[in-house]
Amino acid sequence: MISTRTNYFPYIPMSPIMNDVKFLYPKSDSLSILYISLIAFFFANMAFGSIAKATAHESGINKISGQAFSTADSCKLGPKLLSVSNISTSYLNGQFYGLDVFEFSWFIKDLKGNILRQGEESPVNSNPLLTFKPLPAGKYTLTYLGKSCVSAPSTMAFTITSPSRSVDNSARMGAFSPATIAKGMDEHMELSISWHDDIYLVTDNATATAGDGYEFRYMIGAEVVTSEKPLKNYVFAGNNPLRIWKMKTQKGLESTARWSDKENNGYFSTKAGESFSYNTTAAFNTFVFPALHGKGFINPIPSNYNPATQVAQWADIAPDMKLPKGHVWVATRGKWSSETLLAKGATHIPHHQLPWENESKVKQLKDAGHTYNNVPRTEHFLHLKENGTDRTKDGYNAKYWPNGPLTREQAIQKANEADISDAIWIGETMEGASFMSAESEMWAHFYKRLNERYQEKWGTRNIPYYIAHNYFMFWPSEMSLSRSKAKDHYKQLLRLKGSALPKTNFSPGGSLSSTTLIPEAVYIGAPDVQQGQVYEAVYKMQVIHNMGYETGIFLFGVHEWRPNNLYQYNYPEGKFYSYNKLPLDPNVIIANGFIAQIFGKMYIEWGGSGKTIVKNFDSEWGKGLWYPTGSQEPQNGFPYYAKPQTESYPGYTGSDDLSYFSQKLYNDTFGRVTGGSRKYLKYRIDNGKWITPSQYSAEEIVDAYYDKRGFVFSETKNGQTAWFYLNSFADNKWHQLEVELPNGSIAKERVAGNGIHAKMN
Repeated sequence: MISTRTNYFPYIPMSPIMNDVKFLYPKSDSLSILYISLIAFFFANMAFGSIAKATAHESGINKISGQAFSTADSCKLGPKLLSVSNISTSYLNGQFYGLDVFEFSWFIKDLKGNILRQGEESPVNSNPLLTFKPLPAGKYTLTYLGKSCVSAPSTMAFTITSPSRSVDNSARMGAFSPATIAKGMDEHMELSISWHDDIYLVTDNATATAGDGYEFRYMIGAEVVTSEKPLKNYVFAGNNPLRIWKMKTQKGLESTARWSDKENNGYFSTKAGESFSYNTTAAFNTFVFPALHGKGFINPIPSNYNPATQVAQWADIAPDMKLPKGHVWVATRGKWSSETLLAKGATHIPHHQLPWENESKVKQLKDAGHTYNNVPRTEHFLHLKENGTDRTKDGYNAKYWPNGPLTREQAIQKANEADISDAIWIGETMEGASFMSAESEMWAHFYKRLNERYQEKWGTRNIPYYIAHNYFMFWPSEMSLSRSKAKDHYKQLLRLKGSALPKTNFSPGGSLSSTTLIPEAVYIGAPDVQQGQVYEAVYKMQVIHNMGYETGIFLFGVHEWRPNNLYQYNYPEGKFYSYNKLPLDPNVIIANGFIAQIFGKMYIEWGGSGKTIVKNFDSEWGKGLWYPTGSQEPQNGFPYYAKPQTESYPGYTGSDDLSYFSQKLYNDTFGRVTGGSRKYLKYRIDNGKWITPSQYSAEEIVDAYYDKRGFVFSETKNGQTAWFYLNSFADNKWHQLEVELPNGSIAKERVAGNGIHAKMN
């Protein structure tokens, strides 16, 4: 059927290369792929010149799964490619014009017409940045195709050139190329990574120098390397994500924890480190690597994860999943729908992220027990009124407590008035102007009545609920592995009943003994103190269970320390560097989310952003350095500051996505055998001595922490065994692991680095 449009030229036969072009059409909530042969080109003359238009015809109709689709153009104009610029191995800008083209599909092909990369775009400007998994140097074509409306393809050729150095030499590595999650400034640390048979070699090409008395300090995974010269040919095995940070510290400094912005004061010193340019504390780069090694272990990073987008994407790429009943994963919604998050494995939506524009939907989510109260402060959930100015009295602020702590009757009344519409209650009570000591007797009366109300509302309906006074606990010094007491001291604590443990407010009869949950918070300060953190968390979660409470992990995805580190963000017009705190090691995030569900029942990331649409920074909180393309110095006029009262971009550290990867890894392994028999497994490394673990409680964790080694844990049910190996102190070289499984067989795998190595047998 010939088009009835006017102003067309006779058709021009297409090249055979252009046959079988893939067209994407929406079908319900998914995409169907329609293969059609293009028969003719038509050219329409417009007022501003001649525009090439291609129209596909095959009787005007094609069918997919019984559904009919028209192939006649419906886009008012375009999308028509004008230029391809800012070309890298993993991103480019494709400028176009169009009218009412709200969404388009794009394809990158080789010169034979094979589709190598593809995606969809909802453009907010005429020169969108397209990101994709790295491609090697070579010649390609870029094609735009209307998605919100039907259009002919518009194609333009482009070339990826061989990079000279930096992480962009990934083009030469092809399938071996790592992908950057987040990075700082190249002038502070410019990494080149090359693939050599079985390992990567990492070199720092930056020109930054260290002053007299200072040296470079790198942390590569769990390994700390100090040198007077930049890193060169460092061996990395590559089967885990990786974070590398670099600082300039005093020679012989035992820990960056000493570096403080306060005046020199005993342990802390302002001279422990030396800043880079622009007052930057650390250079950094976080990567994920392709799943080429340790094939017996599950790679937690899905192949369709593309961190170059610099936005949270986990719910867009995740398959549907469901955690075991009673397990909690609170995920930040952002622009995703609540239905999407719940379908992808999240169990609870934060109160402030609920779809408040739809009150009936909010009520439905709350009634089903799918909401979390979002750590309200004391003055909010107790509805305290402000009385005058701040004034401290007996450890509390009389502005909020003019008559002191609540009486028994007042506390019970406050509990009766409290909002219990969220199945998960976690407070923010241990800080802020409204602080009231957890030792106050008022809390005992408040939580006793609150728990009774929760049981009446939720427990009688068999919906799991949890009540926590605060999102972290102040531990007695004798209960923390990091306090350097004798190993046997910590083992002895594991053998005590809850009532015999060092006294806390959670002890029987304590002011907080009517709560049900004690989260273990992950707030890591200086970045080189992370090695033992996961062991400490597992140990504490075991102690919490011994005390009679449920537990889990409440994680902050960046280091609570020195927030003056520059993140690089890519825009069509240049690069922007925004100050923020250092990102956590990806392996630390994944490990914590994973063990949170194995040794506890809850994982919450504090401060996640969820899905974002725009990349416009807040002009007050997102200050930074703007480098327009071609500029060697920062300039004024950053064009991506958010306008007042509009959405702003929180930046991207990768933590939202990494948190999801941790939950997916748990669900694919231990989530399939929950309720089975548990066991620490016997193992050895590199044909060394077999390590036979204690099976009592968490004694093996204490031994592994003190010996600075790994451990192996398993759970078996219905003939299936899930197990993992973790060594948070590991170097980054290959090692041979042998594990004696519960059935007596020996599993042999290669391991490297400080990440979780998990699998099913």
